[in-house]
Amino acid sequence: MTFLVLTGLGVLMALVYVPVRIYLTLTARGRRLRLLLRIRLLRQQLGEELTPSTSLHPPAAPGQ
Repeated sequence: MTFLVLTGLGVLMALVYVPVRIYLTLTARGRRLRLLLRIRLLRQQLGEELTPSTSLHPPAAPGQ
């Protein structure tokens, strides 16, 4: 009897978890995609291209 109760609870948890996990994954991907598209559009509007001088890490000075 205990086995059936625990198995039932496990199935119930899976039925709740799987759809919620799928929904959260899809919405996170959508937000990420929209953010990347917005960044790309802003870069185009500013006329900037990706070059080494625009990277987050400046080049190291010679001799270091």
